[in-house]
Amino acid sequence: MNKTIKHILQFILLILIQVFILNNINLFGYLNPYLYVLFLITYSFKNNQSETIFLGFLLGFSLDLLSQSAGAHTIASLTIGFLRPYFAIFSFRLKLSELPENLISKDTRILNKISFLFLMLFIHHFILFFIIFLDPNSILLILKNTFLTSVFSIIVIWPILTLLEIKND
Repeated sequence: MNKTIKHILQFILLILIQVFILNNINLFGYLNPYLYVLFLITYSFKNNQSETIFLGFLLGFSLDLLSQSAGAHTIASLTIGFLRPYFAIFSFRLKLSELPENLISKDTRILNKISFLFLMLFIHHFILFFIIFLDPNSILLILKNTFLTSVFSIIVIWPILTLLEIKND
């Protein structure tokens, strides 16, 4: 299948799953997994960085429009779209020019994948909750929500990444 069509379908499917299914999950009354970040996690590093940032913007903007969340997802997605190569460099201990097309494969170590995944999700969720609460006095609540939602999102995303690894081999 053409890579562009595959990315478009993945983009749309993740947004629809997030808006219509996952946003309705409230574990312990407030925890929602954010699966849509998976698009930026699995997006190829061989593509232009400006394209990745633009897609991060579109991803967050689409989610904000459908869930009426006033720009929080846009800013968080845009930020991790920009920081993604730096997280990969830190997590996988590679230079920018050495990054493979797909970091999430069977060839990469599990600790590197977990580090990359946690960095992406933690920073995304921190920015998201900081913008939602918009109160520096609520920093403990922001950190609690960020950590717990990141763990919940990892629990949801990890099996999907494993299936994608199996499918790509």
